[in-house]
Amino acid sequence: MSVNHSHDKVPYIQNPIDQPGYVHHQPASHSPIYPITGIPQPTNYSTNLDPVFVQHISRHQGQKVALVTTAGRVEGEVAGVAVDHVQINLDDRSLHIRLSQVIWFEGPLASYRER
Repeated sequence: MSVNHSHDKVPYIQNPIDQPGYVHHQPASHSPIYPITGIPQPTNYSTNLDPVFVQHISRHQGQKVALVTTAGRVEGEVAGVAVDHVQINLDDRSLHIRLSQVIWFEGPLASYRER
């Protein structure tokens, strides 16, 4: 399947990311997914969460990183992190990569000590 990027010059307005209603079979502290008319939606959605890993990636929001995934290496800017995926912006498109497919990532030096 080919994606036509001829309209890439016009910014695309994105809607907020829907988050799962349950994390580790417990109610999540954010908004649940609401059904959209005409589009089949799951009534229950759950995901496993590695909270420390998600927190570490989140600290690099807006920075260039390299993700090593089960499909290979991806380099770009961290545009957003959700409980189940990370959005990496490239020069001409956005990639949404499931966190379960990320083996490790590298980014700018970071310190986790409070100053």
